[in-house]
Amino acid sequence: MNKIMNKIGNSNILFSLMAILAGLLVGGVIMAITGQNPVEGILGLLKGGYLTSYAIASTLTRATPIIFAGLSAALAWGSGYSSMGAQGQMIIGAITAAIVAPRLGFLPPFLAVIITLILSMIAGALYSLISAHISAKYDAYLLIVTLMFNYLADYLASYLTNYVFLDPVALDKLAIQTIKIEGSILPRISPRYTTHYGFLIALIAVAVTAFIINKTSFGYKARMGGLNAGFAEYGGIDSRKTMYMVLLLSGALAGLGGACEVLGTKFRYVDKMITSPGYSWSGITASLMSNYNIIGVLFSSIFLSGIAIGGSTIELSMNIPSEITQIIQGVITMLVTAKFVIRWHRKENGRKEAEMK
Repeated sequence: MNKIMNKIGNSNILFSLMAILAGLLVGGVIMAITGQNPVEGILGLLKGGYLTSYAIASTLTRATPIIFAGLSAALAWGSGYSSMGAQGQMIIGAITAAIVAPRLGFLPPFLAVIITLILSMIAGALYSLISAHISAKYDAYLLIVTLMFNYLADYLASYLTNYVFLDPVALDKLAIQTIKIEGSILPRISPRYTTHYGFLIALIAVAVTAFIINKTSFGYKARMGGLNAGFAEYGGIDSRKTMYMVLLLSGALAGLGGACEVLGTKFRYVDKMITSPGYSWSGITASLMSNYNIIGVLFSSIFLSGIAIGGSTIELSMNIPSEITQIIQGVITMLVTAKFVIRWHRKENGRKEAEMK
């Protein structure tokens, strides 16, 4: 039994595939229990998320913020820093973009977009740095601090949207949103589909992050800190400085993701636009599925996005509740998290065997 667990725990791809299959199986079982045809339901789910040009475009559009959230989580967790702050940093980046972009209308659109994206990255990075500083100075759990900062960012953005930057001429008087951004936006790659240039920016972010992690001295220090913090300290790596740098970059990626969602999809900040779709939690799941592998985050994010898009499709065409996709993702999250338990089990067995000798 231990040998089987060790083999599974060592094969990240195998484990993730098993988790995906298990999630789809549970989804199929629930469909059957509720009187739906599970085979048709699962096939409809996959077709609606991946097998038509419209489905692919919709999937890539939704995947864009998930990729940024996944990169943010993979960078932090893969370096040994348990930050859950991607959601708050995405919100800060999004509200920054919604405030800045409309006020740069006097600039050429391309330049205005670049400036907006940079300022959103800086805002996300600084917001992440605050939580990192609090954690380091007061010896507080980073996970708890960043979780609390998510709520703070959400409430702050809601206040700014409601009372400071609310669109006074919105057609929907009940909508809580900022004024619409005109001109300074990320255009669609094809006018027929919703996929915008934010997806290409996400691909660039994947490539740059992978290069930093795998080909630079900073990336080496970050990876060593994640593998063995004690060894890294013994080897002369300043763990606090490394933590600040990792979380700065993590926050910048999340802030950029929030800005791309504003400039490419909503063209304004809409209250709860980051929290309601669950982008950050999907990103965390994607990073877990890939075992914090940067390239793996890209494919995991696209897969999770396709499941969500397919869920909306089967709800309309087959009257199957789209919540089934949340169940599938929940099962996947639970199972990919279990591999860390398997690793702990393996380490404990090794320690006990060493003690017996």
